[in-house]
Amino acid sequence: MSVKKGVSIATASMLTLSVASASVWATNNAPVKSLDQQEALQKISKDTGSQFSVAWDSETKAPSFVRGKISNKKLKSKEDALAVLEENKALYQIKQASSDLTLDKQGSDQFGSFYKFQQVYKGIPVFGHQLVVHGDQKQISNSVSGTFDAQVFSKEIDTQAKLTEAKAIEKAKAANGLTEVETFDIQKANLYIYGTSAGKHTLVYRVTLSTIEKSELFYSDIFVDAQTGAIVDQIDKVHHAAAVGKGKGVLNDNKSINTDSYSGGYYLRDITKPMYSQNGGAIETYTAKNKMVSPGTLLTDSDNTWVDPAAVDAHVYAGKVYDYYYTKLGRNSFDDEGGTLKSTVHYRENYGNAGWTGTQMVYGDGDGSDKYAYLSGALDVVGHEITHGVTERTADLVYEGQSGALNESWSDVFGNLIENKSDPEWLCGEDIITPNIPGDALRSMSDPNKYGDPDHMRDYVDTTEDHGGVHTNSGIPNKAFYNFVTTSGVTRDNAAKVWYRALSQYLTSNSKFIDARNATIQAATDLFGEDSKEVTAVTNAWSNVGVGGSSTNPGPGSDPYESNDTRATAYKISSGTTYNGKISSKTDEDWFQLTKSSSGTISVSLTNLPEDYDLYLYDSSGTLLKSSEEGGKTSESISYRGAARGTYYVKVVGYEGKNSSTAYALKATY
Repeated sequence: MSVKKGVSIATASMLTLSVASASVWATNNAPVKSLDQQEALQKISKDTGSQFSVAWDSETKAPSFVRGKISNKKLKSKEDALAVLEENKALYQIKQASSDLTLDKQGSDQFGSFYKFQQVYKGIPVFGHQLVVHGDQKQISNSVSGTFDAQVFSKEIDTQAKLTEAKAIEKAKAANGLTEVETFDIQKANLYIYGTSAGKHTLVYRVTLSTIEKSELFYSDIFVDAQTGAIVDQIDKVHHAAAVGKGKGVLNDNKSINTDSYSGGYYLRDITKPMYSQNGGAIETYTAKNKMVSPGTLLTDSDNTWVDPAAVDAHVYAGKVYDYYYTKLGRNSFDDEGGTLKSTVHYRENYGNAGWTGTQMVYGDGDGSDKYAYLSGALDVVGHEITHGVTERTADLVYEGQSGALNESWSDVFGNLIENKSDPEWLCGEDIITPNIPGDALRSMSDPNKYGDPDHMRDYVDTTEDHGGVHTNSGIPNKAFYNFVTTSGVTRDNAAKVWYRALSQYLTSNSKFIDARNATIQAATDLFGEDSKEVTAVTNAWSNVGVGGSSTNPGPGSDPYESNDTRATAYKISSGTTYNGKISSKTDEDWFQLTKSSSGTISVSLTNLPEDYDLYLYDSSGTLLKSSEEGGKTSESISYRGAARGTYYVKVVGYEGKNSSTAYALKATY
């Protein structure tokens, strides 16, 4: 073996092992933080004999997404899944999986199985930290998503609460001016360990309160110090149609309405859905009569001719949303258990908004001006609100910062998919906003900038307003989905399956944009295969909004082929075409995929090199076929004769971390 550029044989071997052990995949540039973790990565590679990829979480200093086989154990039960995590506890810095994790939910489908575990400390859940172990059809572990916060072990956390649950609820009510409210849809308190961004961990009661008997909808998690009664934090969970509450009014279209008859009249209750025969669930529509009550009065009519347009749309559209989730995605209502879908219309006077309260939807009639109208008059708005309920029962994305923006974006995505309009702009809420302004909307998924929202990470808005900009920054994942669903060959239904699988099986409560990217790539891989057009499309979709690759905020002029940092996310290229890519950081690698339809020679040239870069050619299994490591030259080239038909991979990497903002030129002829 030749030794390159003065590197010792031992060093070269170590570098080779490092690349084989685990490539950095869609990382946020958080490095491996401990020797134990580095040794764990090498042990996994040695024990399983396979390649895998790791994305790191900058806060917990542990993986947030591991893709690939990380254990030889079969996944037949929750005990097997725990054993996989126990086997890899050094990687996650777990002390003992059986005591540090409890099963939250599990499931299986034609693609395999998953087991979602909640992190606990001395039996108390650690807020925002879960791990999901996935297995493929052969019961082989193929990914782990989510985060584990090992920092709790270094703290002396007093787990004996001084406050009672009732006292914590009282403190939460007092802090929010709710002491006089009589009716709560949700009122509960549970102990959690709550970690702050400053690294402090506190025993708290997570008090959840929901009521519509207040001037504004109220649905929040209030974190009350279980020792002192102080309010540690609060997360507002009312998911509005829009932060500024625009509306457009109900359309004068005729609708067929499913109702429930009784002696002398009809209820606005739909009992025709599978949820009713299976679990007694129904779709019910109430009126608050412009007051703040919950849920209000179930609407009735004597002759089954309904003259309330807000109620008609809320009722019919809730049915359409149910049908979409049930027929397209196999989900039985928002909770997947056939739970009744309740809607309340005419909530408050001059209320230009809509919201999910944790148990139902509420819709205002507008603010009394020409800018707003009945909020229930838009199918995508109704779909948006109900999807918040779906999200709450799956990933439970925290409604702050990036996780909150993902929460909003997933609702926009499914609101649009359910509406299913032929709309090149993919507008949101266009049916209920400013009736006198044609073409106006709340948001645009194709062009978020049109309504003041960013469409790329370079324009991410760092703000304390709107829960950390959850509506504003949703423009970035919205644009990513638009990029994906409008890619040639990707259907709406397949795009929906990818986004739903990512939400229901991979995302966890504190997931960030980078985690959403990894989750959707993995979901597309599960559904359509690693070499599918869907995987390529979703990878490029996120890269084009600056999420993924060597940087999650690459700025203007970034590499158009990122994130192509691993063989699994390689960018597909054509024969004879020149590709101008960049090695933009010390850890950046660029992978490209080519497919030969016949045997013959593969010739690859790498020119215009700004730094000392190297070139490698691999077969479909990842075996190195040929390399070019000409130190100090401005070009590299490979010619591989006798190549059979099939898939091959080209890798470009900077020697010893060399990188540049200047592009190189790559061309493969085959």
